[in-house]
Amino acid sequence: MPLSAARVTLGSATVALAMLLTTPPANAVPVTHSAVTRDGVDRRVLLTPAEQPPAGEAYGEPWINPYFEPAVTGPTCWRYGRATGASAGLSARFSTPTWFHAYNDVWVFPSADAAAAFERQWRADLATCVDRNPPGESGSFVLDVTKAGEAGGVDVLRVTSGLNPYPQTQHWWVAVVRQGTAVYAVQLLDYRDGDPRPVPFDDTVAAIRKRLATYYP
Repeated sequence: MPLSAARVTLGSATVALAMLLTTPPANAVPVTHSAVTRDGVDRRVLLTPAEQPPAGEAYGEPWINPYFEPAVTGPTCWRYGRATGASAGLSARFSTPTWFHAYNDVWVFPSADAAAAFERQWRADLATCVDRNPPGESGSFVLDVTKAGEAGGVDVLRVTSGLNPYPQTQHWWVAVVRQGTAVYAVQLLDYRDGDPRPVPFDDTVAAIRKRLATYYP
């Protein structure tokens, strides 16, 4: 679950950790790469498991989040609850057997200008992310947001976070691509211990740009 919603939607850190580590529920909606538009998004825009950031492990098929709220939820560090301006959205989670969960979130907007405004607001939120998510009794906390690199002209961010009231931390590798009338975010939750090396996003960002040019120019 990306951090933009964690502080509001999680009743406790224990519940949050269980949600991230358990397998998708039996009634999970399987993804098919056809023009299924029940949630307003062309499913063919979604990356495949092979197009996720390379983590040294194979990703399974995605679980589609039926509770995704594109109207009020943005990428990691978005101030949850504020209107995004999106007209549709899709959230899918790709998981490896051990250390990684890749959240692929797509927001579709009425215009390219609206998509640009969404990205600008998210970038403004990054500056206050740590202050707005301090260690506490419930929800999540953020210790650091830094630029880890660049892929295809897109910043790759490293967000160090945790779940209250536990002191353990994990890392998120975040890349947000805006193109045409859509924004596509890949937010990779990394449970590896210590100070892990960055995961490359070059091929993933290139694949996103190709998909958005095709389905949401």
